Amino acid sequence: MTSLLVAEWRRMIIDLVRYPLETMSMMVVMLAVFAGMFFGAHYLTAAPIGGTTLSGVVIGYAVWSLVMNATGFMGYSIQNETQNGTLEQVMLAPWRTVQIFLVRGVMDILEMLIPVLLVLVGLVALTGAQFNWRPMALLPVIMIIVTAWGIGLMMAALALLFKRMTQMQLMIQFALLFIIMAPITALHGVTGAALGVLAPLTVQVGVLHAAVGVTVPSVSAGMWWEAVADMALWFGVGYWLLTSADGLARRRGIVGHY
Repeated sequence: MTSLLVAEWRRMIIDLVRYPLETMSMMVVMLAVFAGMFFGAHYLTAAPIGGTTLSGVVIGYAVWSLVMNATGFMGYSIQNETQNGTLEQVMLAPWRTVQIFLVRGVMDILEMLIPVLLVLVGLVALTGAQFNWRPMALLPVIMIIVTAWGIGLMMAALALLFKRMTQMQLMIQFALLFIIMAPITALHGVTGAALGVLAPLTVQVGVLHAAVGVTVPSVSAGMWWEAVADMALWFGVGYWLLTSADGLARRRGIVGHY
């Protein structure tokens, strides 16, 4: 496993050194998309967006940027390996397929942390949003990343079986944008409770909002446990699906098909 970590770390560094324009362009696009949304909403409503609403939108967009990479990377990685004709070599490695793509997911998050933080700084400068960052906010961020990896493993399982699924990945990522931005945790009754438990990332984002002072200043113990349960559910399902899809693709002999 150590050799796998070292190999993927070297691959990440090589990608960063060889393709710096890709990372910079991504940051510019992320800022430009948010600027268009922000000033467009300001123009349509003819009123400034401020207070906790603005802070929640800024945090939500930064989280979605991180989640979009965490969920999409594994599926795109399998598609790229298939197109390049190297997927069979990857799956012949001495490690399980799910281990390889989990390690790649970890390296992708490490690669994306600095760009996302820089984008967040740019969003704060652009909008003037204010929030109080506290060390406890790291816990919901970690839970958000692990949940996103679970969804990414599900996408990787589908990509392993169906090869081309770019449009489905985009559809899922924009659905996650709605889930992250919409105040689902504020809903009351059975509907709100069900969506909070079953929909991915809703509870974790709600805990993060509370941790940085966007919503209520404290989080109940029950909400923390809900966030942990939701994370475990989605990661477990994703892990099981990719493991099952790996075995099915090998038995059917469709690993290298495209």
